[in-house]
Amino acid sequence: MTTRPSPRLLEKWTEQDVHLWLMTEVKVHETLADTFFEEEVSGSSLDVFGKTDILDLGIKHGPAVKITSYLESLKKGSRPESQFPAYVENWTKQQVTQWLLQHVKVYDKYAEMLREEDVTGDCLVCFKKQDFLDLKVKSGPAVKILAELHKLNNKPEPQMQPISDITDLTEKPNSTQPELSLPQAITTNQPESQNKIESETDNVAEDQSENIQQQFNKASEKDGIQQTNQKDLGERRKEMIGTTVQEDKQNITLEIKKILDDLSKDGLKEFHFYEFTKSTNKSIPRGKLEGKDTKDTAKIMTDHYGNDEAVQVTRHILLNINQRPLACDLEKKTGQLKQQSHLSKSLLKKEANQGEKLKNLLTCGGNSLDQYDRFVVVVNKSSPEQVQYLQFLTKLKLFCVLDFDPNSVAPGGLCHSYRESRLANLHTPSQYQGKTDSVIKDLNLCKQTSWIFCNGRHDLDSDLNKELDYKNWLRKSCRDVEQLVSFICNHEVFHHGRSLIIFLLLSPVVTEKDPIVDIYKSFIKHIKEESIINICESQSTYQKWRELIQEKCDFDIEGLSINELTLSEINGTIMALGPFNQSSGRLLPSSGSSAIALKQKDEDFITALDILCLNQCENTYDENSEEFQDFRKNVEEEFFRGGKVKWWNLYFCDKNKDKPFIKRDKYDNVKKMIRSNLRNPKDMCVLLNLFHQPGCGGTTLAMHVMWDLRHELRCAVLKDNTVPKTEVATQVKRLMKLESEKPSPVLLLVDDSTGTENPNDLVSCIRKEVSLNINVDDETNCKVIILNCVRSHSPKEQFRKHNPTESHI
Repeated sequence: MTTRPSPRLLEKWTEQDVHLWLMTEVKVHETLADTFFEEEVSGSSLDVFGKTDILDLGIKHGPAVKITSYLESLKKGSRPESQFPAYVENWTKQQVTQWLLQHVKVYDKYAEMLREEDVTGDCLVCFKKQDFLDLKVKSGPAVKILAELHKLNNKPEPQMQPISDITDLTEKPNSTQPELSLPQAITTNQPESQNKIESETDNVAEDQSENIQQQFNKASEKDGIQQTNQKDLGERRKEMIGTTVQEDKQNITLEIKKILDDLSKDGLKEFHFYEFTKSTNKSIPRGKLEGKDTKDTAKIMTDHYGNDEAVQVTRHILLNINQRPLACDLEKKTGQLKQQSHLSKSLLKKEANQGEKLKNLLTCGGNSLDQYDRFVVVVNKSSPEQVQYLQFLTKLKLFCVLDFDPNSVAPGGLCHSYRESRLANLHTPSQYQGKTDSVIKDLNLCKQTSWIFCNGRHDLDSDLNKELDYKNWLRKSCRDVEQLVSFICNHEVFHHGRSLIIFLLLSPVVTEKDPIVDIYKSFIKHIKEESIINICESQSTYQKWRELIQEKCDFDIEGLSINELTLSEINGTIMALGPFNQSSGRLLPSSGSSAIALKQKDEDFITALDILCLNQCENTYDENSEEFQDFRKNVEEEFFRGGKVKWWNLYFCDKNKDKPFIKRDKYDNVKKMIRSNLRNPKDMCVLLNLFHQPGCGGTTLAMHVMWDLRHELRCAVLKDNTVPKTEVATQVKRLMKLESEKPSPVLLLVDDSTGTENPNDLVSCIRKEVSLNINVDDETNCKVIILNCVRSHSPKEQFRKHNPTESHI
């Protein structure tokens, strides 16, 4: 499955569903999700799991608290809502430790305890007092930590200094030895050879980041895209590597200390004596070691020699003082550390480069997928194992998918999975021939996703739908697909700078005699290469694809490709991007003051209406981010300059109680008339005409009224007055009956009208549609109020022309 089942069906979740929920919703590390899968935790098991059960799986306290918190919210049918600033959730466990020590000023042992239990920022915000008590943190510090967390609200992120000695936080550093800052610790304590290695690592990382950024800048400049200013990726990479280097040193120091702890007091003296009697230029002076305990000795060794050499010198001394078992133990443990460090740096490189690169390619340097109006995906054959990690496709504004998998629509296929949660119309390339506007209208393009099968459909019996080999595909299908590409790239369809092509390669492309190579070549005949990005399921697939494109198209796709991330990482990265309202759920009012969730698939059917939800605009962006503040400023400035009102303007005023949205003169009259007609049992559809001069605020008044009535009525705005009235009526009825046994009243706004004739026709169609198959008990709730905003240069005269017994404003 690619989408999380309903929380109400938790008991029916499979082990795969639990794994997917942990990866995409809770966002834990894949190894933790794998633990649940290995222990055969299905939905019915998860339903009765408590924190203790999660800890019993060997999962540390931090992630266990987070999973428990998300599970509690899941059972309630909601999503966890953090009471704390977003930056806290992004803290690493190192930053949590720094904050606890430097700002909360708790005892060192508590900070170290939380660090050992993998308490990162996203875990910390889920902690309750009892969770701290379970970790043996006393009530005083526990209450203080929670209080200090709450104080962070509406405050900038606190400044935190690196901790130079975190190997043993139970004691303060020796006051005779001044602490070094992180940069000083790296440059002062590392030998020349180590400095050179780390410097080269930095340079490689920075070169890679600069290459990515240059390619991205080139694409953005050519398409006229304005980028969001970001912190330089190379600088961020350096900071992350610096922290990793410091942690490596701390871990080595700790391991040496543990080995020396097994020496007797005389054995430690013998260790010291052997070291400062080596009589080499590198040996440590006698005065530095004499009388030192194991902790200080270990720190002096790594400070003096650096990580690797300190291990080798310690091992050499242990062998020479007849402590062979300890020498072997040290070699084993530091070898394991070295492997972990290598893995950590590999993951770090991936996170710093490919993850950031993927977000940049999809958002043009921002954090939201709103940068592009339309995505076109070209995909080859997939497997059911891959499909579960392609949930991100449901979040993209897909214009169309060009699918080369003839089994895609069958169970286990990509198209089948997509259609479980979103609407997709199934097409063939030959349907995209003719006049552009006619094709758009006939196939309902731009409103619903089009899924186009470019090489057969095995779910259909006809021989015409069988998959073709390359030779026959060239003869029979290639021309239709090339015309399809030409249609997509037409300036009336493809909005340059606002549309993006994604080649999603889920299986290898081993030769140029593959239809997907021809399709790439077809696209670059019409659009710039920089408008196409490539996502490959493996590095081997990517390398061959890159060679083919370079050879056939004389273009290097390196700067526009993702190949190091797993599909799970790609899915998680994209699902974490804004806007977030799809994942948080849009709500509509229902009978008995209840609410129902508006499913994305239902909204896909109701294409003629712009639906106003109870929680409109909520959970769409990170409202603590600088990007959101800029967005808010631009929306408000546009409105004050005379632009059309948006739901966002009303939302901002609701959030700022000191500056409520100003009510127009007729606001109360309009509201009273709507409520009066709702109580009138005579007519199930009523037309209220609001005559106004252009630019005087008639639409603003109508939208303000709708905003304030959205908790009582299902509200929507007619997007296009040219849509057939019968179709609009069908969709209004669908909205009225959505997800509820009893129908709910609908308030429909028809804007920018120049008369009353078309709305009157709409009234007739709605009356006819709604009256079909209606129960007598439901009649009182089957009400549709149409608020028709009529622009007129003489609104009073037009008002007088109409029958005074009709409802006019």
